[in-house]
Amino acid sequence: MKRLRMLREKKQLTQSQLGKLTDISPSAIGMYEQGRREANHETLLKLANFFNVSTDYLLGRDNATESAKTPKDLAKFLENTEVMFDGEVHHLDEEDKQKLKNALEFVFWQAKEKNKRKPKK
Repeated sequence: MKRLRMLREKKQLTQSQLGKLTDISPSAIGMYEQGRREANHETLLKLANFFNVSTDYLLGRDNATESAKTPKDLAKFLENTEVMFDGEVHHLDEEDKQKLKNALEFVFWQAKEKNKRKPKK
């Protein structure tokens, strides 16, 4: 699983840190990265969930980096202090985060109301 190493390094994690976060031994992670050992189904799912990718992506069968099945968690997004918009990085303070959250909640409520009014097929 060559992609495992890339994903781990992208998050700036050591094998030991990843092991603690996923409850997988660092030596096993090293062997997976080197292709000396194959992860079982449960371990593949743990790693895919941790990195928010599909198991097919981890195994090199798919090039989509993010899992299409997993929705983004708005609360986690709003924890970030930096966001990229229109190619520029913007730093958000608590007031900016609250304004963004309020605007998104407004849009979500509107979408919910619009979906209620759609005729059933």
